[in-house]
Amino acid sequence: MEKVEQFYDQISSKYSELIAKCVPRYSELMYNMFHYIPEDFQPKRILDLGCGTGNLTDEMIKRFPEAEIDALDISEDILKESKQRFSNKPNIRYIQADFKSMHLPPGSYDLIMSSIAIHHIEDPDKIKLYSEVHQALKAGGIFIFADQTRGISDEIYKTNIAAWKEEAFKLGSTQENWDMWMEHQDAHDFHTPIKWHFDQLQHAGFTETDILWKYLLWAVIWARKQN
Repeated sequence: MEKVEQFYDQISSKYSELIAKCVPRYSELMYNMFHYIPEDFQPKRILDLGCGTGNLTDEMIKRFPEAEIDALDISEDILKESKQRFSNKPNIRYIQADFKSMHLPPGSYDLIMSSIAIHHIEDPDKIKLYSEVHQALKAGGIFIFADQTRGISDEIYKTNIAAWKEEAFKLGSTQENWDMWMEHQDAHDFHTPIKWHFDQLQHAGFTETDILWKYLLWAVIWARKQN
């Protein structure tokens, strides 16, 4: 079976274009990842988990131009695309690492964010990841991630998938695009309900958890470490 990093290596040059055709209300999702961050919260160090070709990194730069940003991804080719995109930005450091085996320095980040990446690891690895993120944040640090989720019932989940397909075709996806994503999803995606995420985040030690936005499968989730 093709590894997840091989899949993203293959589509690295077209990643942003494919995402725009695949994810309904993508700009709305990105907007809400930042909309709830307090105005007086000015992070000095930020981590982008699963940075892809840099769509989320770009928003980080716009919102926090003075911050140091670590852009982490499993795909070497994806990171090359990101490096080329931000070749004039010396405040970005690139890290090739796997969510399942990475070790982040304790108390090193004020803000950790992730966009449509965490569902690529299985639930036991998500649990480990949330503990890793919690220990890597400074006191009062914020973790915000957008991701695909599963409905609380199979009926809701199937209805969301069907609505997603309809929306994707409206955005310009072809049957070939859709088949590619579904093949990838069957092999590499592990969707879990929002309540499950809340439970695991709280178990990891986060004292605040909330859902900031949701549409079909996609949700933006907030978690904050106690001061």
